[in-house]
Amino acid sequence: MIRSVLSKGLKKVLGRDEAQAPKAYPFKYEPQAAKPEPVKVEPVKAEPVKAEPVKVEAPKPEPVKVVEPEPVKVAAPEPAPVQVAEPVAEAAAPAMAASDDTVSGPAIDPAAVQELLDEMVRPALQADGGDIFFIKVEGPDIYVKLVGSCSTCPSSIMTMKMGVEALFREEFPGMGQLIQVES
Repeated sequence: MIRSVLSKGLKKVLGRDEAQAPKAYPFKYEPQAAKPEPVKVEPVKAEPVKAEPVKVEAPKPEPVKVVEPEPVKVAAPEPAPVQVAEPVAEAAAPAMAASDDTVSGPAIDPAAVQELLDEMVRPALQADGGDIFFIKVEGPDIYVKLVGSCSTCPSSIMTMKMGVEALFREEFPGMGQLIQVES
């Protein structure tokens, strides 16, 4: 019922009474023009194209340049001057010996350090793409430089302390520190 009331009210508002409503559809149907006949297309037979082989020359590789590191010149340390101490009372001598905590040994020979590096350490480091070079001996301390992949390796500290330094301490009991030179 509400629909019919609303419908009549809307028709009045819009100005369309039932008396005014057209009885038939207001548009006239006109047939369209005839459709054109489809065009028949005959397939074209194509001959296969024979491709000629293309000769491609690979670029010649450039020779690899091997850069050898410059050898490190090691100067033998000058011997320290010998100091003659005044005689110490015999009673004081044992007390002084007991307070000395350093381990003394023969002076570290640079040639022996180089030989130890060449025989024991360098082959292992070179297998991993790195290397180690002996720089100098200064007092009880040994200076070396890591190069190649060893210079940027996060494990290089462990290699130096647990490997190289432990080996040097066995060979040279009077060794101070193994110092890695960065440049």
